[in-house]
Amino acid sequence: MLRGLLFCALCIIHVNAYALKIAMVLWRGETPAEQGFREEMKKLGLNPEITVFNADQDRATLATLLRTELEPNLAKYDYVYSFGTTASQMTKQFLKGRKPLIFNVVADPYGAGLLSTNKQDNKMLAGVSNMISLPLQIANARKYLPKGSKMLFPVNPREQNTQLIGEQLTPVAAQHHWILETWRINPDKALLNSELLRLQKDAKGSVVFIPADSYLISIAAELMQALNEANIETICSVGAFIPYHCSVGTVGDYQVQGKLAAKIIAMHQKGTALQDIPLQYDLSPRLMTRDAAAH
Repeated sequence: MLRGLLFCALCIIHVNAYALKIAMVLWRGETPAEQGFREEMKKLGLNPEITVFNADQDRATLATLLRTELEPNLAKYDYVYSFGTTASQMTKQFLKGRKPLIFNVVADPYGAGLLSTNKQDNKMLAGVSNMISLPLQIANARKYLPKGSKMLFPVNPREQNTQLIGEQLTPVAAQHHWILETWRINPDKALLNSELLRLQKDAKGSVVFIPADSYLISIAAELMQALNEANIETICSVGAFIPYHCSVGTVGDYQVQGKLAAKIIAMHQKGTALQDIPLQYDLSPRLMTRDAAAH
């Protein structure tokens, strides 16, 4: 009897001592989302061993990392975590269902082809969206911005998700008497100064809606400086722009989204199938204004 109890105790110790191994595929380096993920995993007692694969916003780099570094070691990982639409799409295509994929900070996982409306197709993935309701974003913005008729929407042609958001935004903007006009930006930092000058000219008299686009986030300081210098009002859909004096934004919290991704793994570890875990959102987005951010 005592020997049996001792054996069971040792079994429990062995199970709890096992550290999950997670491959973390990132598009633009670690963000507060990954910080939240790590903190929540530790809080939940999972204490994973995490290996980071950073694409540095380059598709070719990511493809090489997946093929030459992740592929030879894939068998040892329990989960793959991915950040952002592009990295998540490429990682899903690479994995082909061989490992559970937990994606994070993807605005429209259905439109981007990550999640399927058929739950049976989602057996090996689940994740978190950073999308905040567009009607809420625009209604909040209308309270703070002067009346006007034109809304300019910068589109990075390399980011499919941005284009999807633009399609969804058009009817919402129209309900608040804004006519949406897309504006293509060349995502080449060598052309940044000339592109920003062109934006200042084309956006004159408009409100600019800035989507959660990785390239735009990477140039947040320069982008917001150019728009503010030209006295152009802005609506920002992600918190990265708020410190640079965006006019108004209704934004989610990356740390919260990271914690939600960790909780997905915890639920899966306890036996909930990934396809039965609904898409997660930050349910308490914050309304931020330029004046509020300054204090």
